[in-house]
Amino acid sequence: MRRSPRHPRSRRLTPALALLTSLCGPPALAQYRPPPMSESQRLVRDGEAAQVAASAASASGDKKEAEEKYRKALALFDQALAAEPGSVAAAAGLGASANALNDWQRTVDRVQPVLTANPAELALAYPVSVAYFKLRRFPEAVPLMERVASADKAEHLIVHYYLASYYLYVQQGDAAAARLKRYLALRPQALAPNDFQIHELLGRAHVLRRDAAAARASFQQAQAGRPESASVQLGLAQVLELEGRAVEARTLLEGVTTRFPQAGDAREKLARLYLGAGDVAKADAQAQAVVKLGSSPAAHLLLGDVRFAQKNAAAAEAEYRKVLQLQPGLVLGQMAVGKALQAQGRHEEAIQFLEGAVRAGANSLELWANLGSVNRRAGRFQRAVEVHRRVVEMAPRQALGYVLLGADHFATGQWDQAIEDYANALQVEPDHAGAKQWLARALAHRARDRAGTGRLEDAVRDLRRAYDLDRGAPMARRLGAALLETRAYADARKVMEQGVTLPGAAWRDSLLLGYARLATNDAQAALEAFNRAATQTEEPDEQAEASVGAALAEVELGQVDAAVQRLTAVGPSRAAAQVAGANLPRVLVRRALVRLEAGDAEAAERDLDLVDKLGTGNRKELVRLAQFVRGLARAESGRHAEASAAITKALASTQPWAWPNTRALATAFVLYKKGQVPAARKQLTAAAKKPMPGQPRWLTAMTGALHRREASQAYNAGNMRVAEKAFKAALAGNPDDTQVQHNLACVDWRKGRTTDAVETWRRLESSVPVAALNLGIDAQERRKDAGEAVEAWRRYLAGGSGPRMAQVREWKERLQSLHGLTEPASGAPADAAAEETP
Repeated sequence: MRRSPRHPRSRRLTPALALLTSLCGPPALAQYRPPPMSESQRLVRDGEAAQVAASAASASGDKKEAEEKYRKALALFDQALAAEPGSVAAAAGLGASANALNDWQRTVDRVQPVLTANPAELALAYPVSVAYFKLRRFPEAVPLMERVASADKAEHLIVHYYLASYYLYVQQGDAAAARLKRYLALRPQALAPNDFQIHELLGRAHVLRRDAAAARASFQQAQAGRPESASVQLGLAQVLELEGRAVEARTLLEGVTTRFPQAGDAREKLARLYLGAGDVAKADAQAQAVVKLGSSPAAHLLLGDVRFAQKNAAAAEAEYRKVLQLQPGLVLGQMAVGKALQAQGRHEEAIQFLEGAVRAGANSLELWANLGSVNRRAGRFQRAVEVHRRVVEMAPRQALGYVLLGADHFATGQWDQAIEDYANALQVEPDHAGAKQWLARALAHRARDRAGTGRLEDAVRDLRRAYDLDRGAPMARRLGAALLETRAYADARKVMEQGVTLPGAAWRDSLLLGYARLATNDAQAALEAFNRAATQTEEPDEQAEASVGAALAEVELGQVDAAVQRLTAVGPSRAAAQVAGANLPRVLVRRALVRLEAGDAEAAERDLDLVDKLGTGNRKELVRLAQFVRGLARAESGRHAEASAAITKALASTQPWAWPNTRALATAFVLYKKGQVPAARKQLTAAAKKPMPGQPRWLTAMTGALHRREASQAYNAGNMRVAEKAFKAALAGNPDDTQVQHNLACVDWRKGRTTDAVETWRRLESSVPVAALNLGIDAQERRKDAGEAVEAWRRYLAGGSGPRMAQVREWKERLQSLHGLTEPASGAPADAAAEETP
């Protein structure tokens, strides 16, 4: 039997195919094997696994399991960091685990060195900043948190919340509001149900920003759709207070404390509002209720403030010391104790107490500031300056230290230093209201001192600067008074026109405005201001000062009698009496001139006699003026020699109230009154060569008077040619003078132009009563018409005035008797009567 054949080719093909497959297949890849973990890395891995388990347990509500896992993770990370001290991962894990267990100090101690070596690692900065914050080491926490927050990562969301809380704590509303808004923008949707808490904090931030509308909106959003919250209602009460509606705020909180008796914050705020309103009894009740709710530092601080308001400084001190027992080192408590000690007159003890707090390590800016202020109040100014310089060194970019230094120098009257201090405060904080206010006051004090030494221009510069800083009525009053003193009347008026419209403006502002208007020659407006000043006060002294000012305005308005009456019945004010005494002689001289213009020389003499009686003090100018007016009065009364002597004596030396040609004018007037027309005209012509402002009109009037006097003299002397020429010259200067027209008609009648004369008299009879007299003379003498003469004289007598009334009445009655008209009549004059004109 044959054996089955072998297949040698098959046997040879198998290894060949295997080789081909190996050659034609894809190339074989190298297998990566990670290097073996270091011990630190392995521990970090295990720690992270423990962290994940801890987070899961915490999410499921198993707190015990979560704490165990976190402790395990913390131990693993601690070992990892020990094995590799510079490991960022180990340090970050340790920080996260320690913070989860509230072991803040461990985070700081173990992670801070690694962060120092790796300052850009946010994974380290985040847990360290939180640990610092929880340890209340804010100066170290806040810069780190700001660095973390600037990355704007959602996993660091809580940092924005912490920063907002800190900024609310330090009363920085703008920064707090910015962080809270960023929190709302970054927070995941799962946290949205808790937004009401953020909106409440945002409302508090807006209250600090004094933005009432935004604060109200935030609080309302926090309250929307939720049960009433006492804290939100407290916020709304703060908004009402910010809006100036303190009564409504108290009403709201009264309701809140009724519905929420355990709401301590609301009770505390209500008590503060009661204190602000002066209702100490209600504040006391609320403060005691707050203390019953819990013996906290805030509660005892409030009760201490109530006791202080009750003027019981000893009891207040006891409460403030309880604050420090509950929270040693609390700056507010330390300052409150110092305040209570000062109120008891124990200044040295207060200083020792605060010095002790500083030595114990209370390196608070506020405490140092308070210590310096206590030293100042105790009269230890040098120590106050030393302490407040320390405040400047601690916070060189804040105005606080400079303002306190300014107060120290202000208290000692060192105005230059105080001004420099307040100016430095405004350099670092340009909008600091206190620095502006006190800089303005320091400038005002320095201006007062400079004015006292005759440096009025420097004083005005200081007051202008002060007014730019403090646009209030008191500062406008100071500047206006200084400008009046320097005779800058237009500027003074401008300032006081503003001053009377500013809040706090009072009667004195209107008084100064009146004087400013008077000095700018606006007497009517000045009188209005003085009268307004009198209505703005009920004090007799102040009304008297306003009345004196009104009298001076009335003088300028020509109401001299009213002015004299005011000045002679001043009232009880010594200041008003001094002003009246200084001005009454001048006003009387002014009234004497007014009476002379009216032709009442006797009354003018009486006023001048009163001036002599009152005296003019050292005012030589007024003495000379009174002598001059007396000379004019005596010329008016016909005492020409005395008049010339008085005028000569008054003008013996150059007077500020007299023009260079006053002597010639006065001499012309005296000569005119003596009837020496040519000599008077000569003097008037000399004076008219260089007329002064306002004189041309008077010169024209005097020239007309001389023409009339010359005409009158010629008429009486029967020289009708000269009389006619003089009357026509007078009429050329004043064509509408009816008296001169009448007298010229008399000349015409005397010269035979009777028809023209009678026509003129009839035309002027309504305005010149003596024309009726002359018509009667013409009717009797020329036309022989007794009836018309009697009728004309009857009209003359009906006018009820004139120097010839008795004589004309006699003529009328005689003529009536002779002609059987009604009454007896007598003879009549043969010539027409020309009325004397001045």
